[in-house]
Amino acid sequence: MLPLIGLLLGVAVVQPPDVHKLDVPAAIRALETQQVYQAPGVVTHIDLGVVTREMAPDTKLLIGPFSAYKDNDHYERVSEPLRKWADSKKVRLITVEGLYTRWGPSNVAELRQQTAYMDITGPALASVREVNKVPVGEVYPAYEVRTPTPAQVADLAGKLRESRIYNAPGRADKFTLSTKSIQQQTGLTVRVAALPALKPGEPFVDYAPALAREFPDDIVLVAQGYWTDAAGKDQERVDTARNYASGRYEIGTFLKGGSVDGRVSTILTRLDELSRRKPFGRPQPETYDPAQTITRYTPLAWGGSAVVLGGGALAGFAVCRRKRQRLEEAELQKAKAKAYAKISELGTALLDSHPPEAAERYTTARDLFEQARTAEAMAEVERIAEEGLALL
Repeated sequence: MLPLIGLLLGVAVVQPPDVHKLDVPAAIRALETQQVYQAPGVVTHIDLGVVTREMAPDTKLLIGPFSAYKDNDHYERVSEPLRKWADSKKVRLITVEGLYTRWGPSNVAELRQQTAYMDITGPALASVREVNKVPVGEVYPAYEVRTPTPAQVADLAGKLRESRIYNAPGRADKFTLSTKSIQQQTGLTVRVAALPALKPGEPFVDYAPALAREFPDDIVLVAQGYWTDAAGKDQERVDTARNYASGRYEIGTFLKGGSVDGRVSTILTRLDELSRRKPFGRPQPETYDPAQTITRYTPLAWGGSAVVLGGGALAGFAVCRRKRQRLEEAELQKAKAKAYAKISELGTALLDSHPPEAAERYTTARDLFEQARTAEAMAEVERIAEEGLALL
């Protein structure tokens, strides 16, 4: 078995065993005659009735499985062929791969809904509204959050007393790490329940707090779909570790899939760092201020609107403006793919070495990636990631 620290960074975005590779030529053939194409291997849920009723006739929706392509191959074999086809047909193509699309969750509740239910209805609908240039509004389906009944707590707690690991029937992605090894490496005693993803309409049962009261000396982790809750002593610190794990690999996990082993090991390793290694106790580098960097480059994320809107009411500029928009969108997609690849390269490099300066550039690049709306902004994201690589 890999050491937990190595496992944390090595398997956090490992693909699930049933991952399929998107057949791009087949997808293009299908989209020639269909407005929506769902490729083989999709394991996420989408309410097509909700999404398609707002799709304009010139909009197409491709729903693909988690990506099995490497970052550079993904751009060359997926992003670029789809973009060229969409441009040639003068259609607006929205692509969903796994849990990843052009729109993502903005808070913990939305993240939990998307990952616990493996539901991409919300982000797909947001993407449709975005390309329609209308307010996005509330798009994530509402779901009920319940406290478990005493019978539910007793049942699941009983299973965790029999064994510290419980993989429920119907859970394809099993938890396989040794709790003994976790304790040896982190000093944490844990109990893990891996439950299937929830179905649309089902309430979300918040098991972790109740189970933590049953096992006050342990960290209790409850996985439902791709969501993992954690509860235990010093809950604020546990929440911080869980939120860190959710954000650290969000892009890669949404696009490429992942394992419950990786998500749990990320949470526990971060909790170990927060508890014993004091990662925020070291002095910050004097030559680099992430907050200043974000402040400096954020205007670039929104500056493209002035270019696009410059034609005003002058009809003679309309055709040129649309052509310029298409070129800008194409440049943005190309720059986005390059920036994403560079961020991923930096994240991978940090597996073996994580000096604070490089890690902070990774965090800044990732934050700006989510904000960038122009090719120029994406180029700055790529440059920041390159700075991080140069520090390793």
